[in-house]
Amino acid sequence: MDRLHTLRIFLVIGLFALFCRLFYLQGLRGSYYRGLAEQNRMRVVPDPPPRGLILDRRGRVLAANRTVYRIAVIPQEVEDLDLILNRVSELVGEPADKLRARLKKEQTLVFMPATIVPDAPKQAALELEEERWRLPGLLIRPEPIRHYPLGRTAAHLLGYLSQPKPDQLPLLKRYGIRPRTLIGRTGLEELLDPVLRGEAGGRMVEVNHRGRQVRLVADQKARPGEPVTLTIDAALQSLVEDAFGASAGAAVVLDPETGAVLAMASSPGYSPETFVRADSDELNLLFKDPENIKPLVNRATLATYPPGSIAKLVVGAAALEAGVITAETTFECHGGLQIGDRLIHCWNHDGHGPVDLPHALMHSCNVYFMHVGLRLGKARLLDAYSRTGFGRPTEWPLPERKGNLPQKRLTEGEVAMFAFGQTVFECTPLQAAIMAASFANGGALVQPWVIQKVGSRQMKPPPMRGMVGWSKETLEHIREGMHLVVQDPEGTGRRAKTTRVTVAGKTGTAQTHKPGQNHAWFAGFCPEEHPRAAIAVIAEFGGSGGDLPTEIGRTICEYVALPETL
Repeated sequence: MDRLHTLRIFLVIGLFALFCRLFYLQGLRGSYYRGLAEQNRMRVVPDPPPRGLILDRRGRVLAANRTVYRIAVIPQEVEDLDLILNRVSELVGEPADKLRARLKKEQTLVFMPATIVPDAPKQAALELEEERWRLPGLLIRPEPIRHYPLGRTAAHLLGYLSQPKPDQLPLLKRYGIRPRTLIGRTGLEELLDPVLRGEAGGRMVEVNHRGRQVRLVADQKARPGEPVTLTIDAALQSLVEDAFGASAGAAVVLDPETGAVLAMASSPGYSPETFVRADSDELNLLFKDPENIKPLVNRATLATYPPGSIAKLVVGAAALEAGVITAETTFECHGGLQIGDRLIHCWNHDGHGPVDLPHALMHSCNVYFMHVGLRLGKARLLDAYSRTGFGRPTEWPLPERKGNLPQKRLTEGEVAMFAFGQTVFECTPLQAAIMAASFANGGALVQPWVIQKVGSRQMKPPPMRGMVGWSKETLEHIREGMHLVVQDPEGTGRRAKTTRVTVAGKTGTAQTHKPGQNHAWFAGFCPEEHPRAAIAVIAEFGGSGGDLPTEIGRTICEYVALPETL
C-alpha cells in the first residue's frame, strides 16, 4: 500500500509539472512559438532588382546591366539528378563532377534554387529551357548583373561591386541585402549604393514540415534602382586614359566656372567587371599587385606628389599681391643661387640670364623664384598656397588626401626650394586642377562635383569655396606668363601648342626619391580667351613636364575645342 501511495504522489507531481509546462508553452510563450512556427512555414525566395544606370553628361552609358542565364536546380523537384548534370555538362562544357560540387556548395533549402552555372551561353540556356519538360528540377533564370560597356573607362571614379563584409550584414539585412548580394564597394557605386540598388522583390511560399513548397502566398516585383547622370564626358575620359598608354599618372579636367569634373583619369586602370565575374586569378593580380603598380588606387585624389614648378604660378601671384616684385622686376640667373654654403641649381645649369616674371614662368627659372620666395618668406608662401587650396581637403564627395604643407621651421635654402614646389610639399592632381581653375576663372576657388542628376532630380552645383584674392592685374600678368609657356617657341610647354585652340599653362618637374627619375606636371586651361576646361596632368617618373603631360594637355584642349563637345 505504501508503494502505491508513493506512486500516486509521483503521478500527481508529474501531471502537475506537465500542466505547468503546457501552461508556460501555450499561455505565456504561445505567441512566441506561433511566430516561430509561422516563420518555419513561410519562406521568401528573393528576386534581385536591376541596378540603376550610370550615365555621362550626354547620356552615354558608363554602367549598365546585362542579362546572364543562371542554370539552377530546385532539389525538391529533382527526379534524376545525374540526367540533369550530364545534360548541362554536355551543353556548357563543364564536367558533371564540377557541377555537382557547385550544387553541394550552393544548396540551402530544398525549395530554393541552387545555381550550378552562373553565366551560361544563351544558346545552351535556350536549349535547356526547351528540354525542361523532361528534366524536372531544372531552372533557367535570366538575371541582371552589372555591366560596364566602356570597359576600364572611369573605373576609379565608378568603383566596383563585391559581396558585403560580415560586419556589414546586420545593418544591410534590413534593406534586403543577403550575404552573396553584390553591393557598391568603392567609388560612386558605393557612394550612391542606396539609390542605385533599388528594392528587391521576391516570392513568399508556404512549405510543409519537410521544407517542400506547398503553395505560392505572394509575389512582389523588384523595383529597379534609379539612374544617375554624371558631369563626366565619357569620350574625353577615354581619350585621356588612352593618352597615358603604359605610363602611370593621373589627369583631372574641370569646368573652371562651376567646378564640374569633366574627366578624372588614373593610370594604370582596371576593369570593374573583374569583380562582377569574381575571377579569382584576375582579382589576385589586382590585390597582390606583385609589381606594386597599385591599379586600384585613384591617383587623381588618393596619391600626392610634390607640385614642382606648377607652384610658381601661386608664388608669382602672391609676390605681386604682396608688392615684393612687379611684373617687370628682373633677376639674373647664372644657373644657380648660392645660399649660405649651399649652391642650389636651376634646372638650366647654363642659366637664363636676366628674366622678368612672365619670362621666368616661360622658362620655368628656379633662380628667379628662389629670389622671390626669399622676399616673401615662409609665412606668406604658406598663406598663398593654403588660400589656393593646397594642404586642405577639396570637399570632393569621394575619399581624398589633403596633401601636405611644411609646418616645421625651414632653413633659408628650404624656403627658396619651397618657392618652386619642393621640400615636404605635396598635393593631389585634383588640387592642382583647382589651382589652375583659379587662374582661369578670375580667382575663384571651385568645389569639385560630379553628380549632375539622380533619377529626375537635378543636382545644384555646390557654391564656390571662396576667392583666392588675386587682383585683375595680377591675374593678367600670370596669364601672360602661362601664354608664353605654351605659345612661345622657347616655352617649356610648347608641345601643348595647337592650331585648333589657344592653350595657356605651366609645366613642372618634381624631384623624387629616385635620382634622375622625376615626376612630370602640366597645369593650365583652354581656350585662353574664354576658358572651358582647367587641366592638371601628372606622369609618375615621367621626366620633364614638357613631354607627356603637355601632350596630354594638348589632346584635352583639342577635344574641348570641338564645337559639339561640353
